Amino acid sequence: MQTMRRRRKSSALSAKRWRSLLTFTFKHFNFLRAMRAFARAKVPILLANLELGKRTYKDSDYAQRVEEFDQAMIDLTKAKWYMTRGIETRSKEKWKKGFASLNRSKMLGEKIYQALLGVDTQPISYEKSVLSSNGTEILFADGVPLVPEINPVVILQGSDYEMGYQYAQQLVHIFGPWILELKAGRKFTGEERNVMRNWEEQIRYYAPEILGMIEGWVSGANDAGVPMSYEDVLEIWTGHLRPAGSYLRLEEDVPAMPPPLLCSGAAAWGQATVDGRLVTGSSGDHDHTYTVTVVAFPKTGNNFIISPFGATGDVPFVGQTHMFGHPGMNNKGLAYVHHGGVARMIEPEKHWGYGLRRGTSIWHILRFANNAEAAKEMEMSYPIGDVGMDSVGTVGGFYADNAYGYVLESRREPFALREAGMLGETDFLYANNSALHPEANKAGWMQRNGKEWIWEKHRGWFPACWVPFTRARRIEDRMGFMYWGSSRRNQYLFDMLSSGAGKIDLEYMKMIYRKSGTLPPGTWEEISKRYNKNGNWGKISTGNATNALVGVMKPDNGDTGLYLLSVGPARRGLTPNASFWAGFNPIYAETNAFMELTLASGPEGMGACAKKKAQEYVTTATAELSKLDAADVAFVPLSTLLNKAQSELESGSAYASSAGRADRRLAIFDWARAIRAYTRAQVRAKQVINALVPPPDSPDMLGVCDENEENSSITGSGRRNRCSSSAV
Repeated sequence: MQTMRRRRKSSALSAKRWRSLLTFTFKHFNFLRAMRAFARAKVPILLANLELGKRTYKDSDYAQRVEEFDQAMIDLTKAKWYMTRGIETRSKEKWKKGFASLNRSKMLGEKIYQALLGVDTQPISYEKSVLSSNGTEILFADGVPLVPEINPVVILQGSDYEMGYQYAQQLVHIFGPWILELKAGRKFTGEERNVMRNWEEQIRYYAPEILGMIEGWVSGANDAGVPMSYEDVLEIWTGHLRPAGSYLRLEEDVPAMPPPLLCSGAAAWGQATVDGRLVTGSSGDHDHTYTVTVVAFPKTGNNFIISPFGATGDVPFVGQTHMFGHPGMNNKGLAYVHHGGVARMIEPEKHWGYGLRRGTSIWHILRFANNAEAAKEMEMSYPIGDVGMDSVGTVGGFYADNAYGYVLESRREPFALREAGMLGETDFLYANNSALHPEANKAGWMQRNGKEWIWEKHRGWFPACWVPFTRARRIEDRMGFMYWGSSRRNQYLFDMLSSGAGKIDLEYMKMIYRKSGTLPPGTWEEISKRYNKNGNWGKISTGNATNALVGVMKPDNGDTGLYLLSVGPARRGLTPNASFWAGFNPIYAETNAFMELTLASGPEGMGACAKKKAQEYVTTATAELSKLDAADVAFVPLSTLLNKAQSELESGSAYASSAGRADRRLAIFDWARAIRAYTRAQVRAKQVINALVPPPDSPDMLGVCDENEENSSITGSGRRNRCSSSAV
């Protein structure tokens, strides 16, 4: 009798999930259609970029092909822009423009790829976009804003209200008013307002400084000519949906349909690093969007740096992230490395409810925690929160300092805290988008099919049965797809960190993210078919074609902490880790170079350090370029980059001089502009240096399991025997 009841309940839930999914599909038909179209368009662009990665500026056609590739990326950006506006406005004209841009991008990508495979060095004919700045600090292509290839830096200082005001103002300085207009004047129902007030009360109790920033943001936006309300800005931090009542809302009317994400994080200290001090590496793997790196010098609490994934809390195809992002650090030596796994959703449903969003908790902890132990105590004191939406919905992450690090995977039933040593680590930790704690399988969604999960010491949890994302209907299949790839990236990080014990520094961390994986043998169609059938792939790396932001940090208890960030992969031509649509998120005008910030005691000190680093890079680049003959094919394009670096350095100095004015409220904007110019100078000069003096070759892949090895627990007869024929 009980068995029959369970079957009826399971059948009812299954029917409810399918109704929910069908409802979502009907409502979002154009969105899903766009996703499929982007998947097809990205393939030739990916293949072209892989070929470009095999070339250098010394190849006669390299600069020309990069210019052509960037136009393909402009068309791809325009397609995303028009289609997003089409979703918002239901405009057929926007959808028409979007698909036209997408087709141009795909066709140009195919031509570039074929040209790179052959010996044809002739330029490709294409429709060139008109670029302009429109009075901002970014470029627009035919009126569509392009994502900056060097992340803009926003400097905040003073009270909570003042910092919120400065944030809104600087977004307009950098991007123009449109970035706030997209979030202004929205209409919320009475129920949505009540939900937002419930979230607001949690912030008021646990992180009230955020509400002060929201008030300042409202004033800053309105003074910039964008009529934003308090609710408009509050919703950016909280969203307007009640806490999830089921995993990813798959059993509700509006299911979440997030793509599988690939973010990673690593931290090493003590015996693992050259000098015993903390060094971290992180990547945010998603479609890069309009965002900034925030440097805050608050009146109370610690100075800190954080790079939210979206400047107004959104990421394409992912949705709202509520000002969440990584990496981050403060001037007490505390680092927020990574979210520590997505999606875990381990705490039982009976504890779910309102609490703090992940973004709010990170901003608060970096500001008020002086070390990783204090960060852990803070996280444990917060409500369990919106566990059903996991990473963006609730707290729990990967924090470290010079002596200690932890990854908090579950706060109650079970308490799952990972510390160095649990999985064989010596003074290092790592995380990808999966759970590694041995007790993480107590999560309800994993318990549904407990026999389908395998745990390995360095890889954590992964599914015994391969189910491609396109066929993943159950929550356990959807998460299993993400855990599948994450388990191999976990192994990669363990091997690289353990092999580097005692010699890990900033350059070693950069190398980990510059190192590419490999593609399996065969054409793209062949390897995609095999991947969709059984999940087989080549070697895996955390440095891959989906890297949107790569950050390397060396925090300090003082004013010498270092924060380095690259937009896009740290090296051109890194392979993807999978063949599905999210496996490659190309970046316009990728630089493959890091900007460097020093978290000094104030904007003036930070500006001085940024300028010094820019001058150092420009001097080195000038010396290296002088070794080239003017007739060398690399001379002209690299001279152009160096001229840009020198021009930005001069602009930064001019803004810094203006910052000496008496009005402190305006001086902060000049310092911000100066630092943005200095970081642009750094990256342009570093591009020249990297082209002429490439970074040291990465060591061989150490201990990373080959998919064809007989002893691989992911492939081979052991997995096949545990899976039904319908699951594989």
